Amino acid sequence: MKKLILFMSIAFVFSSCATQMVTKSPAEVKMMTTKQFESDQDVVFKAIISLLQSESYMVERADKETGLINASKRIENKKAASQRFWTGTSKDANTSKAMFYVESINKTVSEVKITLYEGAETSTNGYWGNVNKQNKEQMIYEPQVYNEWFNSLQAEIERRKALMD
Repeated sequence: MKKLILFMSIAFVFSSCATQMVTKSPAEVKMMTTKQFESDQDVVFKAIISLLQSESYMVERADKETGLINASKRIENKKAASQRFWTGTSKDANTSKAMFYVESINKTVSEVKITLYEGAETSTNGYWGNVNKQNKEQMIYEPQVYNEWFNSLQAEIERRKALMD
């Protein structure tokens, strides 16, 4: 009986410490990641490119015809080699990916959908001097992150409109 109680206690502790997966309905995700702007698609598309570059993202793909923009950002850990030497493992870099879809609703309204991912690249010393690398990425489900991007995009659109007047 004591073994059963001990086993159940350990199982409870480990299950309560487990990472919980964030689940949102498709409607919740769409509300969080999509916004309409009162501007034509060309201005919005250029504003997104400008915003990504000012946030130190590398634009990997930008296709105005389809409205797709893919960008990534990598922040290197300069101490990774020494961490791997002393502990056998290291976090080599933090990574971030941003995907935008811009669609013209009409001549004066465009819809933007953003999907953001964050991740990390880690390395572990293996046998015979091999280094094992692992990449993990996950979608960001925090509404305030998307709101910050949309607010920055709105400001960039307004800046561009003011320059055109």
